[in-house]
Amino acid sequence: MSRSNFAFVILFCISLLSCKKQNPQLPSNKVVIDNSASEALLAINQNLAIKEDSLLEIFVKKENRTFIKNELGFWYKIEQAGNGKKLRDKSSCNFSYKLLSINGKFIKQGNEKIILGKKQIVDGLEEGIKLIHRGDSATFIIPWYLGYGMKGNETSVPPYTSIIYQIRVDK
Repeated sequence: MSRSNFAFVILFCISLLSCKKQNPQLPSNKVVIDNSASEALLAINQNLAIKEDSLLEIFVKKENRTFIKNELGFWYKIEQAGNGKKLRDKSSCNFSYKLLSINGKFIKQGNEKIILGKKQIVDGLEEGIKLIHRGDSATFIIPWYLGYGMKGNETSVPPYTSIIYQIRVDK
C-alpha cells in the first residue's frame, strides 16, 4: 500500500470516529432552572399537610362529634338543615359566620356576601358551602392548606393554622 493511500485510510477512519452529533445548545436568553429548592419545599409542605390531617382526625375523634371528612381534606357537620335550594358555582350566597381557632379561641365573626366560584373566601370554606343548602347551619374544620395557608391572615390567623368556621347560610 502506498504511503498516500495509507494516509487516506487513516484520515478516513479518524473522520468516521470523530463524526458525532453535537449536543444542542441553549439560546443565550434561556437559563437552566434548578427546581431542587422548590421540590424540597413542596415535599416539606406535603409532609406537613399529612401530619395536619392526622392531628385533625384525632381532634374530631376527641370532640366525639359526627363530622364527615370531605375528599379535599376538610371536615364538616350540618348542625341544622334548612329547606332551601342546594348552592353551586355562580350562586350568590349570604352567610353569617363565626371563626374560631382549633383550640376554640374566638377570632372574629361577621356576615359575607359572595358569589361561589369567584375565590372570594378560603378554598375549604367555599367548597364546604357548595355541599349545603340555603338555610343550613354547619360547622367546618378547615386545615391550614385549605384555609389561610403558609402565610396566614395578617390580622388574625397565624401561618399554618387550622380553623373552625361556624356558619349559617341565608335562605
